[in-house]
Amino acid sequence: MNMKNKVNLQQMITIIGLILFGTIGRYVLFGMGVQPFPNFEVIMVVTFLAVMLIRSPLALIVPLISMIGSDLLIGNPIFVGDQMNRIVLFTYSGFALIGLINLLNRNRLWNSLGQFRLKSVGLIAGLGIGFVLLYDIWTNMGWWYLLYPHDVSSLLMVYSAGLPFMAYHLISGVVTFCAIGLPVILYASKKKEDMHVQPFKLKTIHKLPAVLLVLGLITLSFTGTALKVPNKSEVWIEKSDLTSVRIVITADDWKITDNLVAYHGDSAFSLLERCSEKNGFSVDSTYYAQFDSTLINSINNAVGGTNGKYWQYYVNGELPSIGADKYILSNGDVLTWSFEVPPS
Repeated sequence: MNMKNKVNLQQMITIIGLILFGTIGRYVLFGMGVQPFPNFEVIMVVTFLAVMLIRSPLALIVPLISMIGSDLLIGNPIFVGDQMNRIVLFTYSGFALIGLINLLNRNRLWNSLGQFRLKSVGLIAGLGIGFVLLYDIWTNMGWWYLLYPHDVSSLLMVYSAGLPFMAYHLISGVVTFCAIGLPVILYASKKKEDMHVQPFKLKTIHKLPAVLLVLGLITLSFTGTALKVPNKSEVWIEKSDLTSVRIVITADDWKITDNLVAYHGDSAFSLLERCSEKNGFSVDSTYYAQFDSTLINSINNAVGGTNGKYWQYYVNGELPSIGADKYILSNGDVLTWSFEVPPS
């Protein structure tokens, strides 16, 4: 086997190996729920390694195929259904954008990461942080474009709500780039030195297909996905307990649960009213000036005073000492309304 065929075979093995690692790794971590903390993923480091190890702009297909393959294994709908399913174009184009940036800086990164030094560890950790920040900024823009009214306040809400996920993702970037990315690059660099092979340098013209692929995905992200501007009741962050208020309303023979985003100044009472509007049940209340407080008379036709039971609210399992209209909630809280005999 001549050197050219040997290199081509190695490249094919590398492509298949990285695709399998990315696909199976994401499925095991996310699909099987064994990730050590939320938003821990390996596709970002796979994107980096694909560009560094593969002698072609085709390296950009590695994260795309890994994402598609793992989405199919996990059972995520792709390009069909509601607006959340169409976020995949922003997700895929985000990894492609990271890959393109790697591709344009490939030669300089080889020179900086070819030897094990403290500087190399700092650089690889910085790459993990930088790529995660860019990716999360891009995909959060996609969430806002697809699932939020197109105004500044909604944009700020999306980025604010995404901060907890971004923090975990940043930790993931540092861990995977240092624990996986740097050792693989050092091994590949040592192997090239032993074989007296210089790192392959791509000509500018060879990078053009990658540029066109990324630009095409970005264009599709904005033109091929958003079919409508949604109402605020459709925001994606209401699907998570971390970025919304979990509401549980319990009576003798029924129970209502929901998640609502707490906006600035939202109280236990205002969220109850919003929940009633969203879910179609009644809330009757009375404001008592002498107490400067609003008391709940009935929820969903369960009237206070029946069998000695009244409506009482709890926040994170604790009984507040102020009225529901005075208790300001934050996203991540659990609000419970219980029809019960008042505690002594």
